[in-house]
Amino acid sequence: MNRCVNKLRPEIIEEDITQEDAVSYIKNNTSEVYEMPEGFTLKGITILGEPPLYVGLKLKKKEILFYFKKPCFGIYLLKIKGSDDDFANIREEGKLITD
Repeated sequence: MNRCVNKLRPEIIEEDITQEDAVSYIKNNTSEVYEMPEGFTLKGITILGEPPLYVGLKLKKKEILFYFKKPCFGIYLLKIKGSDDDFANIREEGKLITD
């Protein structure tokens, strides 16, 4: 199990953010939002955080927004480039949030 989120080369949107604020940002700035199961992996990296975990898809820009709990440092709101396969995997594993 790999937990080194730096391997994804993410863009940091915000550091030391609360989970609630991260979820709110994702819901307000993406086209689709998914609740992901605990142990969810993104490009082979296990995404750490307090369940439920939320991931947002920016379809036109092909970006994935998510938050990650970095032990001893707090929660980071991150963005990476995504592929159609990444989007399909998220849609298959996650539960679409419609609110």
